[in-house]
Amino acid sequence: MLTISRPRRLAVTVVAAVGALCVSALPASAAQEAPPSKALRAGPTAPAPRQGTTAPAPRQARAAAVGATTPFSVYEAEAGTPGGGAAVRSLTSAPTTQYASAALEASGHSYVHLGGTGQSVQWTNTTGRPISFLNVRASIPDSVSGGGVTGTLDLYVNGVFRQALNLNSKQSWVYEGNGNYNTSDNQNPADGDPRVFWDESHTFVTGSPIPAGATFSLRKDSDNSASFYDVDSVDVENPPVPLTQPANSISITSCGAVADNNPTNGAADGQSVDSRAAIQNCIDQAQQQGRTLWIPQGTFYVKGTAGLSARGITIAGAGLWYSTIYRDVPVPNSTPLAALFDLTSCTVRDFHIDANAVSRSTIGGDGGAMDTTGTGWLADGIWTQHTMSGFWASGTGGKVQNSRLTSIWADGINVNNVSLGADTGNNLTVTNNFVRGTGDDAIAINSVNYNTNGDGSKTYYNPMSNVTVSDNTSIAPWGGKGVGIYGGSGHQVRNNYISDTARYIGLGAGRFGVNGSDLLSATVTGNTVVRSGGNAYSQGQPALHIGNGGDGQNTGIVDKVTVTGNTVTDSLYDGIGFSTSTNTLLQDNTVNSPGRNGIAIAPSFYPAPTGSATITGNTVTGLTAGASAFVNNSTGYVATLSDNHWPPAAPEAPYGGTPAAVPGTVQAENYDTGGQGVAYNVTSVNGNANSYRADGVDLDNTSDTGGGYNLGWTGAGQWFRYTVDVAAAGTYTVSLRVAAPAAVTGALHLSDASGTDLTGAVDLPATGDWQTWGTATTQVTLPAGRQTLTLHQDTGGWNINHLGFTAGTVTPGTDLAAGRPTSESSHTDVYASSNVTDGNQGSYWESANNTFPQWVQVDLGSARSASRVVLQLPATWGARSQTLTLSGSTDGTTFTTLKSSAAHTFDPSAKNTVTLTFPAATQRYYRVTITANSGWPAGQVSEFQIWNS
Repeated sequence: MLTISRPRRLAVTVVAAVGALCVSALPASAAQEAPPSKALRAGPTAPAPRQGTTAPAPRQARAAAVGATTPFSVYEAEAGTPGGGAAVRSLTSAPTTQYASAALEASGHSYVHLGGTGQSVQWTNTTGRPISFLNVRASIPDSVSGGGVTGTLDLYVNGVFRQALNLNSKQSWVYEGNGNYNTSDNQNPADGDPRVFWDESHTFVTGSPIPAGATFSLRKDSDNSASFYDVDSVDVENPPVPLTQPANSISITSCGAVADNNPTNGAADGQSVDSRAAIQNCIDQAQQQGRTLWIPQGTFYVKGTAGLSARGITIAGAGLWYSTIYRDVPVPNSTPLAALFDLTSCTVRDFHIDANAVSRSTIGGDGGAMDTTGTGWLADGIWTQHTMSGFWASGTGGKVQNSRLTSIWADGINVNNVSLGADTGNNLTVTNNFVRGTGDDAIAINSVNYNTNGDGSKTYYNPMSNVTVSDNTSIAPWGGKGVGIYGGSGHQVRNNYISDTARYIGLGAGRFGVNGSDLLSATVTGNTVVRSGGNAYSQGQPALHIGNGGDGQNTGIVDKVTVTGNTVTDSLYDGIGFSTSTNTLLQDNTVNSPGRNGIAIAPSFYPAPTGSATITGNTVTGLTAGASAFVNNSTGYVATLSDNHWPPAAPEAPYGGTPAAVPGTVQAENYDTGGQGVAYNVTSVNGNANSYRADGVDLDNTSDTGGGYNLGWTGAGQWFRYTVDVAAAGTYTVSLRVAAPAAVTGALHLSDASGTDLTGAVDLPATGDWQTWGTATTQVTLPAGRQTLTLHQDTGGWNINHLGFTAGTVTPGTDLAAGRPTSESSHTDVYASSNVTDGNQGSYWESANNTFPQWVQVDLGSARSASRVVLQLPATWGARSQTLTLSGSTDGTTFTTLKSSAAHTFDPSAKNTVTLTFPAATQRYYRVTITANSGWPAGQVSEFQIWNS
């Protein structure tokens, strides 16, 4: 990803509701010292049930006030009542792919699917107030060729049709297939792997408001033309009357701005008037006259690529439900876009910003809503949608508060030290904002150390300090974190509610990239993080993260981060993860029901070769089988643990509870449980097959026959232990299913529980690639009964899928080639050289056609004496003659002829078998070279047997 003591507040009474979380406010007179005067608690709620359920129970009120206080309530669709066959669709397990899904991007990771006429979802108005305004988060299909469609969905009140709601998919549905991963510009459905499923549409309720206690529903009727309607949530409220024009203000209409109140519905009205010049003229007058700029009710268009610029004034609207500035950029666009508003030391309040942008980049017409700098600036009560960013803001003493940011293409609120040419970002505040559905971080503290100029020089900036991010709600960012802390010092991040990240960390404290500032201190306290983390780039990211590397760059200093009193619930992977960081205090936090481990140092893709942390007073509950409350995968990261409350570490045990049987197959991914230093030792944690098991430290999805997982990222000094039950004492042949781009000398050895080397150094042949598989063999002598074997990685550069144990040792009359790795000059289709040592006469190797000579060879692993080679073709084939030479080599480079070139007939009456005898030779590699074939224009061998007598 290109990522980047509590104040007094309104006293609230929390009541549980079916389908909504409502918070009743005290009268306005009791709330003069706390924002805002209109107070219903927004929809962040208790977590959905654990994996495997179908529909969550109604969300319950939280004991503590965390998140934004807003004038609306959120009703989740999955907590409503489906009707007419409508179905709740939910994320039932952590993603196994890096790509998106509608459930993954949905709030609550659940939604209701309306796929047929008459299907609906219904709620009861439990707010205790009338509802006169709805904001629906929904998804309808894309058009066949991309670019979206429009459609309506019907609203019913107490079972009676009230109105048709306008929905569209013009600003959703981008595609990541065909090399477009993690972009948002591709609108070609043929490329597949869609993302950005959800958009939001709002309207006033036609007729009388929906009274308290009434039911209201969204229903797909026959005149609703979209093939399906997915409903994620609906925000309900009863807005106040529009504000009136204040004294000493100038209205944009007095300068010629013209409102166009036709619904935009995902695209601009082509008949609208461009009011940009008129608005800028009024801004200039307001600046000259020291007056407020007034935006009355209506939608006013700013067309083209130029924006608006203001300094030192107040810009105010009639309310975010009533006054809108709409940016209309011709798409596709080739002109780089600044923000719609370029503001220095301004106050902006009480209006809505929207745009026609269809992606987060220039071509999609996407510029930011507000770029801000200066001193003492304020943004209060702004609702922003469909712009690149909501606020990109620097300076000193500025504040963003009481605002909404929904369906934003990139960052929601990014406070930084670079906006509009500034070099400072100090004492900035982000408080009581509601952010949902962003394509990058919902909220970010973004301290930049330097930027590189076009001539290669660097511009440096002052590290940010003393930024406060408090009492905000961040829900369902589809392309970033809920809250990201990137560099600086003295920051306070407290009492925020973060939920349902689709791909990334929920709350991260670190540094942004190679040019970001180091993070030298921050306090993260009282936050709630729910259903967060994600599988972007197949990394299995934690819900809460401390350390560098959170943006993919494992660089820089992260020091003195205090993380206290936070709650992390239902993380998709690890609850809390550490990468390289020093002097961290992790105290009195609670991790409930993590998808993987509770607290993990150096989880996959977050290395922590060094670092230090004090971990005390924390609680972990609800661990799944095989998971640990605490794991430290780093030998260099010093964690001091005390007074924590979690289950004791599990002792070493066989994976799944049952030892593997010998003889039989031991899957490499099924190493014992018990964690780092007990069941395994790794020097770095890299695995991307994170869904298989809780640690999954070096697991990869395998392309070998049978699929599943292999063990990879091998390196000297690493080891993995396996508990086995040996049926009988004896010598066993071990067939190692391996893949290696190049041959590896002394790759591995097996030892017993006492550390005795059972095999000696085992060499592995080159198979050609990390997922091209062959078989190497060695031998072990084992006693009967249960015992633990350790697979030591002595030299890296290979993957292993499984170890097959077969009884017996090599004796005279034994095929030395059985199960051994092979190589070839070429093969066609699925007929690879590995077939010649698989013991199956029906499978075969076949070279490329019409390109003699061709060869196939067997690697015995070490030089072995042999005097006979048996070659076979499938027994049912017709007769044919092949001209071939047999040669041998000790090093795989220089070959000696063992049997000179001659034609040999494969006759079905002799089971299509040819025997080559020769004076006993001691060779490691045996090769058959074929120069002609009477039955097919290619070399063909089904079995290549090598005998020592």
